[in-house]
Amino acid sequence: MLRHLLPARLFLVVFLANGLWGGVALAQSAPEATSGAAVTVESRTELEKETFSLVNGYRTSQALPPLQWDDSIARVARGHSRDMAVGDVDFGHDGFGDRVRELKTLLIGLNGAGENVLRTDDPNLVAERAVAAWLKSPHHLKNIRGDFNTSGLGIWRDDKGMIYFTQIFVKIVPPAKTTDNPPPGITTPFGLLARPTTR
Repeated sequence: MLRHLLPARLFLVVFLANGLWGGVALAQSAPEATSGAAVTVESRTELEKETFSLVNGYRTSQALPPLQWDDSIARVARGHSRDMAVGDVDFGHDGFGDRVRELKTLLIGLNGAGENVLRTDDPNLVAERAVAAWLKSPHHLKNIRGDFNTSGLGIWRDDKGMIYFTQIFVKIVPPAKTTDNPPPGITTPFGLLARPTTR
């Protein structure tokens, strides 16, 4: 069961944007362990999907609708994980507003976003342990349980074996459908006489 798995070394950061900006951050750590095995493109994609599936499994167990995977969100999330892994940004949520602005250009109807970040050097059961750590943290859990319907998750490994996770959650509200057709009128052999009215 997820709650029984304890990571060797794990760091968590959470960001929840109400509307689109403003949020809460949290960091946790545990004792250090050995560094992880190489994460190839194939294993990275598999690990991303496995972690995403576990998050959705939790949501389903709580009678919450599953999140829909979006490749553009995953690409943006993966970019942030890469930037943290190579040291372009600190571990955390630097640039979250920029990521949301980028996603707003790609996703019509984006209306709210949140982000969970994690890093670990323990390669064993890494997806299970990552999700278990998020579920134990009230702030991370708030994003996982949040009123979001679409998500993407990206993972990157640095040259020392540290694995970085970023999951971005968004709410997409489809635009309201408008109709250009006027209400039907009454047609006679002489054409349109009047539109129906109500009192």
